[in-house]
Amino acid sequence: METKKIKNIEKLQKIQSRLSESTAGKVYRALPVSGQILSLGIVILIFSIGTGGQYLHLPNIMTILGLAAIPMILCLAVHQVIIMGAMDLSLEGIVAITAVASGLFLRNSVNANDVGFWIIPIVLIVGGLAGMINGLLNTKLRMPSFISTLGMSWTLFGFAIMISKGSSIPLRDTRFQKVLIANFLGIPVVFLIALALGLFLYFIQRKTKLGKHMYAIGGNEVLAKQAGVKIDKIKITIFTITGMIYGLAGLMLVARLNSSAARLGNNLLFPAMTAVAVGGVSLSGGVGGALNAILGTIIVVALNNGLVLMQVNPYMQSAVNGIVLICAVALTIDRNKIGVIK
Repeated sequence: METKKIKNIEKLQKIQSRLSESTAGKVYRALPVSGQILSLGIVILIFSIGTGGQYLHLPNIMTILGLAAIPMILCLAVHQVIIMGAMDLSLEGIVAITAVASGLFLRNSVNANDVGFWIIPIVLIVGGLAGMINGLLNTKLRMPSFISTLGMSWTLFGFAIMISKGSSIPLRDTRFQKVLIANFLGIPVVFLIALALGLFLYFIQRKTKLGKHMYAIGGNEVLAKQAGVKIDKIKITIFTITGMIYGLAGLMLVARLNSSAARLGNNLLFPAMTAVAVGGVSLSGGVGGALNAILGTIIVVALNNGLVLMQVNPYMQSAVNGIVLICAVALTIDRNKIGVIK
């Protein structure tokens, strides 16, 4: 038994060595987030000059932080699956179904429900169940995560539309909204919540067995399995946690607007994926972390804010975001891990 443990440890060390020797691994080890900090500095410099200093006004900085909060939570969720070398496209569907659930269970103008703060565990359970199904489809039915999560997204979005009858659900409960629009020491509370979540995930990734095994799977799943890592268990756990965080984001969107609708999940995936890539999380897996997701989100939101202040054409803004995504993926993907590019 002791000999087997030693062999497993040696194999895990081999995985870590391969990660370190890879191109992306070298870049991440040398510049864990300093590259992102430099990029953010460049964005700030450009728009500070372009807006005549208006970009650096304190109210605008607080606006950026407030706008970055929910996208940051979504980015923190999806980047975990990407670190494993998988993909999760169910973001919009899970947000839609949890948003509708929030609207129907909180005090609203449609029914007599009012679960109060119990809505938090409810959306965590709904999102977690959806995420767990994603994990089971990937591990037990051996379905590519790209296809299974995309199908899950459309399924849940359809259920959300059907349950809500395609209409908005106005809320009469302003308790959550008051929390999310409040400030603490001048900083938006919603941003502090997102930051706390990021630091918690950073701790899990760096200090727990779950986090280390997640990186091992992303680095080389075959070697990780040979080293004794329980691949299916880790994948299902990460997909479940990701779904729970999506659920939390759905609740926060509803609370911020004080209204619920299935369409709240629309157009959230692309910004989250862009932030993941810009933050330096490799889409080939094994590289990146929560700090990268945090900085990536701030960079993307700061970029869009600057484009708005400079009154750039909205269509051009979309083009700029597309170019940024392509460049970010080109710089972070580890081509040594991909034998054939299709």
